[in-house]
Amino acid sequence: MLLRRITQHVKEQNWFAVGLDMAVVIIGIFVGLQLSDLNENRKNAIKGQGYLDRIADELEQDIRFFGGVIQMNERTLENAQFLLDTVDNEDLVREDPTRFITSLAFTGASMVVNVSDNTIEEIKFSGNLELIKDEELRNEIVDYYDFIEISQTFSHLRQEAEMEYQRRIAGVLAPEHMEFNRDPNYSEVDALLVYERFLAKPEFIEWIPIVMSQKNGTIGFSRQSQRNAEELLAKIRGEELPAEEETGEEEPAN
Repeated sequence: MLLRRITQHVKEQNWFAVGLDMAVVIIGIFVGLQLSDLNENRKNAIKGQGYLDRIADELEQDIRFFGGVIQMNERTLENAQFLLDTVDNEDLVREDPTRFITSLAFTGASMVVNVSDNTIEEIKFSGNLELIKDEELRNEIVDYYDFIEISQTFSHLRQEAEMEYQRRIAGVLAPEHMEFNRDPNYSEVDALLVYERFLAKPEFIEWIPIVMSQKNGTIGFSRQSQRNAEELLAKIRGEELPAEEETGEEEPAN
């Protein structure tokens, strides 16, 4: 209809009307483009917020998992120290035979966290990182996952220490002592037999502090990662950062 009007005005040489019609067309195109841009920006904002919500959910999971890892590894570290204490104190074995045997069985293993990074990997793959408009927040998200990735490159040190632990403990425990999915209850006689073999392997005993050092590194990394996750989660949700717990000791580097 508008095209017919313009054609008619040209035939009539009504140039004012032609100009007015063209102005209407141009303004219509401009407004249409603006509305299209606004709609696209709105969709991108919704998508960017969706990414942030998903990252926040994954960070909550990471925080819980890091807490469990810290707790489990601290307990294992205490049991490793218990093993060293028994070297000069047989009474500790008699008092808690089950702890002695289970400590030997599980000190050479660590619990670690597989961080939930599905969302950040999806964002990187799709090239949508810029949809998170806050540049500072965007950089902090990338830094969080980079810290995890860089720190995990040193996990081979822990793995090597634990593999050597398993090699050196050979002959000290019976196969049934190494079963994870059982509720053990060992007698004093059981423990003293194992204790005798334990003392006969000084090369194994001297390796326990090395495993402890690697566990300290894992605990320190987990604490720092958990704190990083808490800070990032608070920033994403616009909440106040939780107070940092006092550990009473200096955190080792991983």
